[in-house]
Amino acid sequence: MVPTPRPLRPVMVVPDFDRIGGYELQALSLASHFQRAGVPTFLLANNPWGHAPREQRNGVTIVRLPHAPPQRRNWAALFVAFLTFLRCHRREYDVIHCHALTFLAACCARIGRILRVPVVVKVATEQDVREYRDNRSLHFRLFFRWLKRADRLLCLSESIRQEAIACGFRPEQTVLAPNGVDTERFAPATPQARATARAELRLADGVFAALFVGRLVQRKGVDVLLQAWARSAAARHGRLLLVGDGPERARLEAIARDLGIAESVHFAGERTDTLACYAAADAFVFPSRREGLPNALLEAMSCGLPAIATRIGGCTDVVTDGSGILVPPDDVPALVAALDELAAEPARRAAVAAAGRQRVLEAFSFAVTAARLQEIYRGVAGGDDSSCASGHARIASW
Repeated sequence: MVPTPRPLRPVMVVPDFDRIGGYELQALSLASHFQRAGVPTFLLANNPWGHAPREQRNGVTIVRLPHAPPQRRNWAALFVAFLTFLRCHRREYDVIHCHALTFLAACCARIGRILRVPVVVKVATEQDVREYRDNRSLHFRLFFRWLKRADRLLCLSESIRQEAIACGFRPEQTVLAPNGVDTERFAPATPQARATARAELRLADGVFAALFVGRLVQRKGVDVLLQAWARSAAARHGRLLLVGDGPERARLEAIARDLGIAESVHFAGERTDTLACYAAADAFVFPSRREGLPNALLEAMSCGLPAIATRIGGCTDVVTDGSGILVPPDDVPALVAALDELAAEPARRAAVAAAGRQRVLEAFSFAVTAARLQEIYRGVAGGDDSSCASGHARIASW
């Protein structure tokens, strides 16, 4: 009987972790899942904002290395800090897993070569690789050369993978590695939880509530959503909840006023209780122009919300076979039709919601994601036979 291989221990390198966006939360959730599964894992980040050098969160050790403020980045000092730490703690990990295509990931790709440790780098958004390659500054050219020495590029969607190949990465160097979601935490709400959430948001019974969760930036397409909402029948008696913040907020609020829909649109800002927002809503709308593989879309579908998303890379990898409704990006009439369809047909909402939840369970649960990552780790590293328990003890002693 062939013995089951020991799970390999990743160190999750998360640039600017305390900014807390999609890839940062994904890294923390994934590390927490590995910890619960008995695989020692820790997060390693730079520290431009001067946070505590070490803390525990969700059962995960977070280590922040000293660094200058963002406006005075010193990449040579950052490189030395990460090289020194990773060399000193070499026995605590088997693979360096970088969670964004950044200068820090390039540094880690080079450090991996120095320490003879495999490095995998996640690419989270379309056009990231192309923009990196096409920048002709000395720094970008050097760091892109380092990035091309990474053992694997973890691509969230097939479109990102094809872009990486077109930019010079070898086909065998690029692998599909979608995001995951905690399907136990992000689950359909109980009737009581839904009633409580709707009461807190002042949503009366029978009021159709559409929800968007994400950064208020141009590429998310919230301006298109507002135009569609203004033309939809759903807006007459429904509510549009926009959860998130960003540089576009003031402009989007002005658009809502100009369209005469300010009363039916609620800019909720950043919220930590996104589960309550999912529980209160009747449908999820994701009008993005450019994505990798959106966590909010996975969470909403996992929570049993029927989803409308744009037909772009990443979203098309998630929404298949009736598990959601896809519309072209920047297509206001198509988005209006999808909104009105879900608002008017409860049975249709229920069918799409059930298919969406099943799709996430089968393809995007953390159990599936973690197993896929372990396959990738094993493909680039043999690892030693030291026990996971000893790794836990060393990490806890820092």
